[in-house]
Amino acid sequence: MSDEFDDALDPIAANAAPAVPAVAADGRAARLMARLYASANLALRTRLIACLLRPLGSLGVAAVAAGAFTVVLSRQGAGGLSVAMVDVAGFSKEQVAELARFVEQVSPDALQQAVGLVFENPFGVGAFTASVALLLAFELRRAASGDRRRAPPDQAAGA
Repeated sequence: MSDEFDDALDPIAANAAPAVPAVAADGRAARLMARLYASANLALRTRLIACLLRPLGSLGVAAVAAGAFTVVLSRQGAGGLSVAMVDVAGFSKEQVAELARFVEQVSPDALQQAVGLVFENPFGVGAFTASVALLLAFELRRAASGDRRRAPPDQAAGA
């Protein structure tokens, strides 16, 4: 049943600033993090997941990626979350992208720390992994500076 107000714009919603910045909304950083995860070796994957899960509480870990990361909650010790290599091998690229999107909203610094893991210990990191980490670092710096320009189509980060 429609009425005369169905087509009216909500003035509060139209004037309100978006809750998520435009840079975070397009998901380039999350897609790059997923590519970084996919191209990394198992040891680096484990450190990346641990770094991304660190700022999240138990409810946040359970809420992201349909609860895929709850397996690490059972390994929570006095020092925080403990991520096993066996568990990391089962996470998909899409789940990591969703985790990165969530972490980008909760704690953008955690993404920067995850990129730092690659640069701190480059031993065993392939050229593709290093280049994806560099692209992600540039994207995060651009997002932090508030530059909302879109990348040219030939340089699309996650395409």
